[in-house]
Amino acid sequence: MKMVDFLRFRLRTASVTAWCLAGAMALTVSSCSGDDDPEPFKPQLPAAGGSSLCSITHLGSVLSCYDWTFTYSNERLVSASGTVRDPSSDIDGSFSYTSKLSYGTSSVGVENSSGEETSVTLNSQGYIERMTVNRNIYQFTYVDGRISGWNKTVFETSFGQAMQYRSSASIEYQNGNLSRIIYTETDNQPDTLTFTASSLVNYNGLLPETVSKELGCLSFEHLYYAGLLGRPTINLVKSLTYASGTSSSENYTIDFEYSTRDGNVVLCNYHTPDGEVASVSYGY
Repeated sequence: MKMVDFLRFRLRTASVTAWCLAGAMALTVSSCSGDDDPEPFKPQLPAAGGSSLCSITHLGSVLSCYDWTFTYSNERLVSASGTVRDPSSDIDGSFSYTSKLSYGTSSVGVENSSGEETSVTLNSQGYIERMTVNRNIYQFTYVDGRISGWNKTVFETSFGQAMQYRSSASIEYQNGNLSRIIYTETDNQPDTLTFTASSLVNYNGLLPETVSKELGCLSFEHLYYAGLLGRPTINLVKSLTYASGTSSSENYTIDFEYSTRDGNVVLCNYHTPDGEVASVSYGY
């Protein structure tokens, strides 16, 4: 082979080799970028300044509510077990269920041991905008990241006839604290709840006691503690006054007292509208 031909051969070989190396490098970069799956959605837990709750236990004379135990993984609530509490001994403790939460890149899955089919739709802030439980429909609105209103439609069927029951509430805040809830049930006059905030900062992101129904989350409070139903109040509630839209004889006021340990609220004491002693124990 002449020297000129040899040099031409080497140049062609070098060009092919360089092209192959460039292609291999591009393939490697493309493969590596595809290996990094998007991070699953991580809601902001309400307990932004303190410890997250592991349990809520009601003691004494209770109003309708749920006891809860929570399990977290990777700073997300992944499992919650609830048991109904009620003034009626026939109902109290008669129902329990476990709810498991799974997280996608921009979605949350909810699977309940009770067998109810639950689906949630999140808004742009990552809060639940719409939830269906079997045929029942819940819708939520928010202002400044806090629940400002909700409505619920419950479907029941009897002897082939479908009936709808509706309830709703508008919720107001002052300086980041609950100030008023106007709650309406089907065919009833609105009830009004007014709130006074305490000076205690709500480090653990606690829901106010006795008003889960009016806040639209009775029986699924765990979704709030998962960070999916808006931000907490800035301060704990000192007292609430309930004014019935039906009968003034049903009006009442509840005052709340709190005990803390290491900066966490561990106990809330109050008297029910009937004057009975009740308390809530919080575990971390």
